Amino acid sequence: MGCIEKFLGCKYNFSLMFIQKLDSINGFLRHCFQTKNVRAIKKLHAHLLRTGLLFISPSFESKLIFTYSTCLHRNNSKTVTALLNCVNPANPLPFNMILSDYCRNGFSFLALQTFSFMHANGVPLDTYSFCCSSVASCSMKDVKFGAQIHSLVEKSGWLSSVFVGSALVDLYAKLSLINDAAKMFDEIPVKNTVCANALLSGYGEANQWVEGLEFVRKMRALNLKCDHFTLSAMLRACAGLSAIELGRQVHGSVIRIVSDLEDDVFLQSF
Repeated sequence: MGCIEKFLGCKYNFSLMFIQKLDSINGFLRHCFQTKNVRAIKKLHAHLLRTGLLFISPSFESKLIFTYSTCLHRNNSKTVTALLNCVNPANPLPFNMILSDYCRNGFSFLALQTFSFMHANGVPLDTYSFCCSSVASCSMKDVKFGAQIHSLVEKSGWLSSVFVGSALVDLYAKLSLINDAAKMFDEIPVKNTVCANALLSGYGEANQWVEGLEFVRKMRALNLKCDHFTLSAMLRACAGLSAIELGRQVHGSVIRIVSDLEDDVFLQSF
C-alpha cells in the first residue's frame, strides 16, 4: 500500500490528530503538488469538508486550495472560482495567503484570477493583496491589468501606502513604462528610498542614464537617503555615460558613506 493510501486510510483519524499532524498534512499536500495526484487531494478535501476541519486553519485552507488548483490545468478558471467560493469572503487572510503562494511559485495567472475574484466578491483588499497582484501583473507583462490595479488603488485610498506605491512604481518600471513609473512616484504622498530605487532601477534598465542621475538629485531634495543600491545605480549611470570624472566623485561619496565597502561585493564590482 502506497503512502497516499495509508495517509487516507480509515485508520488515520484526522479528527483527533489534526492539530498534532498539521505538519504531516502539509507535507502530504506538498507530495500531492509534486506528483500532481488530484485523486488523493479530492479524497482529503471531501473528508475535511465532511468533518468541518477544513475551516479550522486559514493557512491549511489556503494550502489545500493552492495544491488543488495548481495540480489541475493551469487555466482552469471554473475550478479555481469554485474553490474560492468555499472561503469566507469576510476574511482576507486565506485569500492573501493563496495570492502569495501563487506568486511565489510562478502561477501569476491564478494570482490575478484570485485578485479579480476578491474584488468581484467584496473581499477586503489591503496592502498585501495589491502588492501581490502588482507582482503578478509584472510577471505576466499585463499592462492593462496593472493599470486597473492602479485605478483601484486610487479609488480605494490605498495610494497612501508607500508599499503599494512602490509596487506600482516597480510594475511600470519593469514593463519599461518609465514615464508612468515617474508619475506614479510623484503621486505617492509619503515617499521612501525603496520606491525611489524602484524608479531608479527603471531608468537603468532603459539606459536613461542622464534621467537617472537627475533623479538622484531629486532624491536629495526630497530628503531621501541614498543606500547601497542607489550608489551602485549612480556608478552604473556614470559608466553608461563614460563620465569618468563624475564616476570618481561618486566613488568618493561611496567611500565616505559606506563603512563596510570591503565586504560589499556588489558595490566593489563597479
